[in-house]
Amino acid sequence: MTRGNKRRGYVLEKEVQDFWQNLDVPCQRILGSGAFKNYSPDLAGDLNLNGLLVECKRRKDGFRELYKWFAQDEADILVLRADRQPRLYVIPEQQMVQFASQMGWLNSTEKEKEQSDDA
Repeated sequence: MTRGNKRRGYVLEKEVQDFWQNLDVPCQRILGSGAFKNYSPDLAGDLNLNGLLVECKRRKDGFRELYKWFAQDEADILVLRADRQPRLYVIPEQQMVQFASQMGWLNSTEKEKEQSDDA
């Protein structure tokens, strides 16, 4: 992996971490972004989002089809499956925030703000 790609990956990880921390949801970057996972399962993945292991991927144009499929019918959730593979559920960030709120991850101030934004 080139240094530029590592940098772009780090920027995405930092954006995601800052986004959730600004909502007061525990989110921490994992040391080495998974490079040390052989030493401990706690070092796998890119982020720990309130106990969930998160893998961040950034591509210049590699996800174009995903964005087109979301726009196709203004879907809330995109379900993908390759032959002989399990289904993957892909959701936009705002939908993830809604799920986080419903799961009780957001403090009451954020929940009230979320509800007023929906009104």
